[in-house]
Amino acid sequence: MDPASRADNTRRVSDELQRMALEELRGAKRLTQSDMAEMLDVPQSSISRIEQRADMYLSTLRNYIHAVGGELRIQAVFPDGGAVVIDRFGDYEERPYVVDAMAESGGIFRLRARPLHHQGAQLSTKPFKASGLTKTMRALHLPEVQIAGIKMNLERSAGKVEIGGSGPSIQRVFSMKDLVAAGFDEASAD
Repeated sequence: MDPASRADNTRRVSDELQRMALEELRGAKRLTQSDMAEMLDVPQSSISRIEQRADMYLSTLRNYIHAVGGELRIQAVFPDGGAVVIDRFGDYEERPYVVDAMAESGGIFRLRARPLHHQGAQLSTKPFKASGLTKTMRALHLPEVQIAGIKMNLERSAGKVEIGGSGPSIQRVFSMKDLVAAGFDEASAD
C-alpha cells in the first residue's frame, strides 16, 4: 500500500475501535460472558442483557468497563470543537467513604459505605455469601490479613465491622470510583 492508503486505513481502524459495542470490546479483550459474569459477580444472563441494552445506569457501565480493564470517561463535545469532561453526577461526586462489613442472617453478608463527612449518598453491595464478601473486599484492595480478620470478627459477633475507621483514628477511606468498581450501588442501599 502507498503511504496515503496506509494512513487512511489506520484512521479507519482507529475510528472503528472508538465505536465498539460492549460485546465487541469484551471480545477484543478475549473475555467471555462467563468471565465477565464472574468478575462482576452476576449471572451470565445479566452480561447478555447489559451488552444488548441501549440505556443503563452509569454505575453498571462503569463496572463493566472497569472489569475489562478500562476507565469510563464521559465528555460533552460541542460543534465549535470544544469539549468538557463531565465528572460529577449528583451524589456521585468524589467524596471519601467509610465502609462497614455486616453479617445478616443465614450466612449472608453485605458491605455498606457511608460518606465520611455526612454529605452524599449511602451505598451498599447486594447481599452475598462469604465468597462474595471476600471477592468484594479484594476488589477494594484490602490486604488478605485484614480480610481474614474482618471475616473472623463477623463470624464471632454476627454484627458489623467498620473497615475504614472513623474520627481521629481513620485508617482507610474509599473513593466513589473504588466503591463502584467493587459493586456498590446507591440503588441497593436500604
